[in-house]
Amino acid sequence: METVKLSSKGQIVIPKAMRDDLHWPAGTELIIRSTATGLTLTPSTHFPKTISAEVRGFLAKPGRTLPNDDASK
Repeated sequence: METVKLSSKGQIVIPKAMRDDLHWPAGTELIIRSTATGLTLTPSTHFPKTISAEVRGFLAKPGRTLPNDDASK
């Protein structure tokens, strides 16, 4: 168990050993939730931006034309 202090700006420092154990490098975005007993931090899961050319034809059916980038905007 670690003890941290809340700064005047409302910031805390997560101890390095904990960040290393959780594999949270600098810049990791976290979701903070208020619970009945305190706060919970979980890493945010971002999905990479999908480019239509990468998935083009994935759901293609015979006789159907595939949309291009302009048509999907």
